[in-house]
Amino acid sequence: MKAKGKLSVCLLCLLLGNLPTQAQQLKHLVIDKMEAKAISDGITLRSESGANGTFGYFVLKKDASVPMHKHVNEQYSFILKGSVKAIIGDTTIIIKAGEAVLIPANLPHSFTSLEEGTIDLDFFAPRREDWINGTADYFKKK
Repeated sequence: MKAKGKLSVCLLCLLLGNLPTQAQQLKHLVIDKMEAKAISDGITLRSESGANGTFGYFVLKKDASVPMHKHVNEQYSFILKGSVKAIIGDTTIIIKAGEAVLIPANLPHSFTSLEEGTIDLDFFAPRREDWINGTADYFKKK
């Protein structure tokens, strides 16, 4: 794993460090060995949930989009490689590698990749129950 990936995992560990761990087992995850699920044309996701949070490791092709949606979870999005155009509420922002954004719960948002191979590491609190039980539907065509 490259230095940025290791840094991201360490950052995630720091974020999770203050959470209760009594009912949870230690997990050591190697992101490159986790199953990559194609969630839409041009976007793959590797994810894992603990008792109190979920992380998602997205790889996006250029022009791939996460459609406008909202959820009850706070979202911390770290762009590790490439860049995205994000529409968050009524604000449009370009987020580049090495930058992050905190999206409050229930605020509508979307992302569009501006570069091939963009990597977006997201952390959600509380955990993404809709990902766990398969009810997240914002990628489904309507």
